[in-house]
Amino acid sequence: MAGFRGFMAVWMLSIVSVSMLVLGMTAVLQSNRVTEVKQGHFSVVWRGFFPGYSTQYPDYYICINDLKSPLRMNIRLFIQNQEASGYYFKIEKYEEPLTGWSLYPYLIGYIDVDGTKDFVYSEIYRTKPSSIPAGRLTEKINLAVKAYYDADYTLLYSYANFTATFHLLDRTSPAWTIIDSDNFDDGTAQGWGGGSVTTQYYRSFRYSYGVGGNGEFSKSFFVPNTYSESYLIFPIRAASWSAYGETEILLNNVRYFSPDTTPGSNIWYQFAIPLPTMGSVSVIIRPHAYSAFIDDVYVIAK
Repeated sequence: MAGFRGFMAVWMLSIVSVSMLVLGMTAVLQSNRVTEVKQGHFSVVWRGFFPGYSTQYPDYYICINDLKSPLRMNIRLFIQNQEASGYYFKIEKYEEPLTGWSLYPYLIGYIDVDGTKDFVYSEIYRTKPSSIPAGRLTEKINLAVKAYYDADYTLLYSYANFTATFHLLDRTSPAWTIIDSDNFDDGTAQGWGGGSVTTQYYRSFRYSYGVGGNGEFSKSFFVPNTYSESYLIFPIRAASWSAYGETEILLNNVRYFSPDTTPGSNIWYQFAIPLPTMGSVSVIIRPHAYSAFIDDVYVIAK
């Protein structure tokens, strides 16, 4: 593999209901030009917030309840072109997806030598299942980042393909045991700390739980080791995000998740975070926002 002209690095993060993992993969890909002396080389690295490093691929978790169909997935990419020449980049499906999925190409544009581009690929759609009897449905999609010599995207230089795994959760399935359910509708904090019950915004009538600027939500749950999987599902809304730093979620005081883009203001976002099934787990949600609210929080397990 001597003679490569360098490498192009791609960092991928998810912004929808995701368990973020720190992951690494290297893929060497050949140029389609048989006359090319030096082959194209891509180094593809996945990055996230799970402590440590892993050779696994990232898994994305989405709770389908209360979401509209189709579900629109968003994947953030950071491309740094360290090849010896500039290229036109595109992301599209690598192979035909499963039934229910629609993947459309996205033209990233020209990236010069040592240039970078940070963007969100959001041309991924999944028809929302009406229900998931087993509680969780796992599906994979295969995508490719391609580099072209020309602005018409006809002459391929090289590409890197990767697989993303999505876990669709249906919390209303009888397969799940509801460990905890907090809607604050009795006007109490229901075990949450850091803020207070409020009527300013709510998902279910007529209370939610809110914190002020730079505040944090906190609560401990007990998930017995008799269960093999468990998830924290919570909608959150903020008047203004990132006023004080990155939003982050800590499990047992370890940072496990942080969204890679700033959510929109005054919109409810629903997150699904895997929880350990080893007994007590403390959850801290730090929105780093000016006034934030949670409502209709669930912990499910099976």
